[in-house]
Amino acid sequence: MSAEKGFSGYLKTIDSGFLMIDSFMIHYLRAGAGGPPLILVHGGGMWLYSFRHNIPALSGHFSVFALDMPGYGYTLPLPTRQHYGLEDTSKVLLQFMDRLDIDRASFLGHSWGGGWVLHFAHRHPERVEKLVLIDSSGLDVRDVIEWELLKYPLMGTLLLRLVTPGGVRKRLVRSFYRKELVTEEMVREVYLPLRFAHNLQLQVRIARHQDWSATERVLPEIRHPALVIWGENDRYLPAGLLGKFEKHMKNIETLVLSRCGHSAHEEYPAKVNSLITGFLAGKPS
Repeated sequence: MSAEKGFSGYLKTIDSGFLMIDSFMIHYLRAGAGGPPLILVHGGGMWLYSFRHNIPALSGHFSVFALDMPGYGYTLPLPTRQHYGLEDTSKVLLQFMDRLDIDRASFLGHSWGGGWVLHFAHRHPERVEKLVLIDSSGLDVRDVIEWELLKYPLMGTLLLRLVTPGGVRKRLVRSFYRKELVTEEMVREVYLPLRFAHNLQLQVRIARHQDWSATERVLPEIRHPALVIWGENDRYLPAGLLGKFEKHMKNIETLVLSRCGHSAHEEYPAKVNSLITGFLAGKPS
């Protein structure tokens, strides 16, 4: 960790560490001395840095756990895997909970992280209390073209190897309605772990083996209380998709934020933190 702290300014400000599970050394942090457990799962291309504006506020009410999913951030692979699909993602989350003696937790998932959380909730319903989904994957729809291209052999690997800070900036600008929030510091923090060869290799496998049709099929079976937050101006996953979640999931509350893009938790953290805290505490939104 000390070597990477020399690059990432954010890592210097947090007390993070590693947890060994079967195939990965999971980079994670824990914040908050008490309260029910809340696990934060970032989206594709990001890492727990995505929740930098949420962890301090949420940890005042919950025991917050944020992890870098395999292929992202500073999590390290152990033996090489041949593929990495939704079942593997659920296994990682289950082992993470087991190693930390978390019997049951609420989950917050953003984008692909929302899809991973939904799959986990279906596979292990007894381990989930409530769900918060922000601009969530999990529906059988095509991703934007740059994510779709990752699914092709050679093409995906080449595209990831060609990622530059400028490319990361363009992606982040597309993610935000308020483009002035995309700073050089943010670009640097997102770009740094994208340089690691083990992340590049695993991200290609992840892109090829995510079958959101399997997740969409089981949405009616997920009965956990869920809060779904969407940015009205999302250019990655359009807000119209919210209607599909409302159709398939019976126990959900939904909210659309105006003048907001794909990352509501970063664009309007105070509002989102309040919504999450109220929902998980059982208060009307």
